[in-house]
Amino acid sequence: MTAYNDKHIRLEIVEICRKMSDHQLVAGTEGNVSGRADGNTILMTPSGFNKADVTPDMLVRLKDDGSVVEGDLAPTSEKWMHLEFYKQRPKSNGVAHGHPIHCTAFAAAKRNLPHDILPELVAVIGRIATVPYGRPSSAKLAQALAPFVRQHNVFLLENHGATAVGASVRDAFHRLQVAEAYARTVWAAEAIGGVKPMTPEQIADLPPPSFE
Repeated sequence: MTAYNDKHIRLEIVEICRKMSDHQLVAGTEGNVSGRADGNTILMTPSGFNKADVTPDMLVRLKDDGSVVEGDLAPTSEKWMHLEFYKQRPKSNGVAHGHPIHCTAFAAAKRNLPHDILPELVAVIGRIATVPYGRPSSAKLAQALAPFVRQHNVFLLENHGATAVGASVRDAFHRLQVAEAYARTVWAAEAIGGVKPMTPEQIADLPPPSFE
């Protein structure tokens, strides 16, 4: 597991927040980002702020039980979802949650994204999970996610949005960004006759994705 100091994590979270805003993965005050920090704590974005406006001093530090140990603002209301990832995946250091249009459209339609279309997705991200609805901003969402966390890197949250986890905050963002591009590709392919899956032999020839 790569070790990061607090300063690095704070700067990376703020940078990724701005990238999520720039790439239209969030709108308004949507979305939240977190990273594993010093002392087995988690730094998270605050609740109720546009991600483009988040600064390093606004981040909130939590223990793994959800208690706030540093910060003047309330943490993201999705803190339980973030903590579930860190609890189950000790080698993961970053989580990014947003409402990217095409991923969220599939989630709202309760439609799975096919997993066997592009080799980059098969080898880098793996199968994208569709998670049954759990009320946002509550422990119910974490409970709905829990059975999927160890076997997937990107998650469509029914009637909600999408979340990605990675070895770093940047890695989680990249996975969310790639998933949204993939969802756009599938959407476009449906307009010209639908996606055509790779063969089992072609899939078996690819390296497996990492679940750090």
